[in-house]
Amino acid sequence: MTADAAPAAGDPAVEGPALEVRGLSASYGPVEALDRVDVAAGRGQVTAVLGANGAGKSTLLRTISGLVRATAGEVRIDGVDHTGSPAEQIARAGVAHVPEGRGVITELTVEENLHLGRQLGAARRPGGRSLDDVYAMFPPLAERRRRSCDTLSGGERQMLVIGRALLCEPDVLLLDEPSLGLAPRVVAQIFGLLRELVDTAGISVLLVEQNARSALSIADVGVVLNLGRVVARDDASTLAADDGLRHAYLGF
Repeated sequence: MTADAAPAAGDPAVEGPALEVRGLSASYGPVEALDRVDVAAGRGQVTAVLGANGAGKSTLLRTISGLVRATAGEVRIDGVDHTGSPAEQIARAGVAHVPEGRGVITELTVEENLHLGRQLGAARRPGGRSLDDVYAMFPPLAERRRRSCDTLSGGERQMLVIGRALLCEPDVLLLDEPSLGLAPRVVAQIFGLLRELVDTAGISVLLVEQNARSALSIADVGVVLNLGRVVARDDASTLAADDGLRHAYLGF
C-alpha cells in the first residue's frame, strides 16, 4: 500500500498499531545511527524509548517524522507505508513531532504559536481542539497568551510546544526529551497530562527520555536502544523491575 492510498474503514491495517517501524536504519555519513530498529506505537498507549546518549533515540524520531532519510526499513502510519515521505506529508498523516529543545518561535506570542498548530489541525479535523482547550490543560499559557515567547520559562515553553502539537490533531505524538532541564514538579505535571491524554483521547505517544524512571512510570511499553539497536522490549513495569537492565542501560 502506498502513501497515497489510505486504508478503508474496517481494513485490518487500521486495527494494528497507529505507528509501526520495521527494520529501520539511518546514517549520518559513514556513521550508522539506527540499525534495523523495530518499534510500534500502540493505539492509546505510551511507548517509552530509552537509552544512553548516542543510542539513536532522537534519530529514530527524526527518521519517523521525515527529517532524516531512512537507508532501509519501513515507517507505516495506520498501516500505510510513508517511508521516505517529506515531513509535511508525515504531519498531514497524523504524526506530530515535538523535538528536543522546545522549538517555539520566539518572535511570536504564545497565541500566535498556537494558531500555527491549529491551522494544520483544522485541515485534518474540523471542529477539533481549540486554543481554549490548550489553555485549560496549561493554565500558565492562558495567563501569558499575549506575551512574546522569549519571556517564557523552560517549563512554559515545553507546555507551549506540546499544546501546539496537540492542536495539529495528531494520532501519534513523538516527544523528544520533554523533561530536559525542567524542575521535577513540572516534569510530573507534563507526564501526568500525557498519561491523561492517552487514556481519554486515545492518542499514541512515542516518548524518548533520558529520565527512564519517570518515563516508565507512565508508559505501557518500553524499548531500550543501545548504539542504534534494540536491546530490550517489554512491558514498562517489567523493564523497570529488571535490575540488570536498569543498571546496564537506564541509569537508575
